[in-house]
Amino acid sequence: MLFGQGVVDALKYSQQDIRGTARYMGMAGAFGALGGDITTLSQNPAGIGVYRNSDIAATIDLSNQVSSVNTAGVKSTDNKFNFSCNNFGFVWTVRFNQEALKNLNFGFAYNKQKSFDRTYKTAYSGITGASSLSGYIAKLSEGYTADNLGYSDNSSYDPYDQNPWLNVLGYQSYLINPKSTASNTWGSIVGNGSTATGDLYVREKGSIDEYNFNIGGNIYNVFYWGIGLTVTDFSYDVQSGYGENLTNGYLPDANGIMGSPNANGWYLMQNMLHTNGSGFKANLGVILRATNNFRLGFAFHTPNYYKMTDTYSASVKYDFTQGSTSYNDLAETPSGSYSYEFQAPWRMIASAAYVFGQGGILSFDYEYTASNGMSFDDPYTIDMFYNTNQEISEMVSPTHTFKVGGEFRITPQFSARLGYAYQTSPVKSEYRSGHEIPTAGTLTQFTLDRATNYFTVGLGYRFSNVYVDLAYMHRYRRSELFPFSPIPSTGENPFNPDEVEPSLAITPQISTLTDHNNSFVLTMGVKF
Repeated sequence: MLFGQGVVDALKYSQQDIRGTARYMGMAGAFGALGGDITTLSQNPAGIGVYRNSDIAATIDLSNQVSSVNTAGVKSTDNKFNFSCNNFGFVWTVRFNQEALKNLNFGFAYNKQKSFDRTYKTAYSGITGASSLSGYIAKLSEGYTADNLGYSDNSSYDPYDQNPWLNVLGYQSYLINPKSTASNTWGSIVGNGSTATGDLYVREKGSIDEYNFNIGGNIYNVFYWGIGLTVTDFSYDVQSGYGENLTNGYLPDANGIMGSPNANGWYLMQNMLHTNGSGFKANLGVILRATNNFRLGFAFHTPNYYKMTDTYSASVKYDFTQGSTSYNDLAETPSGSYSYEFQAPWRMIASAAYVFGQGGILSFDYEYTASNGMSFDDPYTIDMFYNTNQEISEMVSPTHTFKVGGEFRITPQFSARLGYAYQTSPVKSEYRSGHEIPTAGTLTQFTLDRATNYFTVGLGYRFSNVYVDLAYMHRYRRSELFPFSPIPSTGENPFNPDEVEPSLAITPQISTLTDHNNSFVLTMGVKF
């Protein structure tokens, strides 16, 4: 892609975590039929109707992100700590002396819905042309000529204006070379007879922040309702580097075409991407107190409509020698930016809870997210994202989240909590290997997440009008890590200049990325 977004970007933009107050997190977010907590403003807005007193609360979170990558049995681990205020809000209660409408409540809540902060790295050995980034670029460049991807001394032509940046950058840094002077087929610097090792590192940061404005009420102390408007801020930064050290590589000969395997050296491709945007959605929900002990809840979230902007650049530093000839320089892309629209999926939450008098609570939530309905749009270009949106509908499936939580009241003031949640993967299993997954621009690495597990515990203490809650949450998830996408076997073989066909498939070394996130959460609040 010259610019634009892909399936992996849509998956990233739509991610949701279980985050909020310590009481909410201590019960794994199973609060849809309970309400009466600041976080419910961002989940089931009917929860605001349960309040009978005004409330103000704030939450701080100390998190430890541990990311481990396993590539062919070799493991590397990175740790990252983060301290933040991830939730605060207030509810203002207006009481009515009416038989039906008991109270009308207004609320605001900020919630950090997702943190992207993460660092990971890995190393690759035994790289061949089929598993080299240069082979991947050569494959993508089929159909382009050297005139397309190169500069001309007698022209103002800029190849970055009209061609995919990754292809141009690969040619400018000698990672790919034409097979003949009139050819539109390309050879990889790593080919038959070459040996290579590689390294990948990735640093991510950013968050999805929600600002919720809600109104809700209590009718007959039986039916609770709420509606809300959510404004979302999105920020994501990534810096990555992928490099290879090689011997017996292929550099151009005196005619500028792919030569013999007698080059040695290394290269490092670095990428920088910043994405920011804002969006909005509407939410509505109800809670029914079916009996004194049993409650049901339902909430619906419309799609989140984002306006996004990407800012990006890339470079390749290379140092090759071929006999007495040295190739040592830095190839750089221009700095680019692109604005577009993104529609995150709608969500539905169904809940049930049983209240054991003054003794405790058992609660269950089921959440359906229509992840396969995500889409991109460019209002100024017709069908710009047609292929991408088709890929989303084919590759992505709806996401299902199951939450169960309990609270046991040890004394009238002191409570203990326990919870578990399971979130299915949005990626269909058949797309985890062998299928081409187009990526945008020059940033080639990506992850495909598997299911996510949450394990939570918590404690709470209530004074007359002040409360303090503590929680610990452990989130566990495994993902496939790709340095670049596989490509099935088609076209010419870019790894052997003498072989016309059949081609070799692009088969990157796929790693297992394991994320363990440990969050320690403290909430303090006042009811009045």
